[in-house]
Amino acid sequence: MALIEQLLVAEKQADEIVANAKKNRLTKLKQAREKADEELKDFREKEEAKFQKDCAVKAKADPNESLKATTLQEIEKVINDYATNKGRCVEFVVGKVLDVATSLISTQKQALQTNTV
Repeated sequence: MALIEQLLVAEKQADEIVANAKKNRLTKLKQAREKADEELKDFREKEEAKFQKDCAVKAKADPNESLKATTLQEIEKVINDYATNKGRCVEFVVGKVLDVATSLISTQKQALQTNTV
């Protein structure tokens, strides 16, 4: 009988240990969840502040100013391209205008002779 009582006491102790371990596990899970919630709250606050700051900067920015600056840069590029390529373009056009054939082909001669033109 003493062995049975020892076995029952050991089972009771084992049940207490398991129950205590389950309680500790639940407590640790609860603590971990609370800590994660706190970190998430801090992260959200920081990100929200950053977002509000960015929104404020963008709200103050004038899109027309940005467009004006870009337009002025593009105009400057066009003026520079014009200045760079002006001489070559004039030479090309003059060369093509002055490169006209002064002879007539046989069909043109025949048309002039028969007065069909």
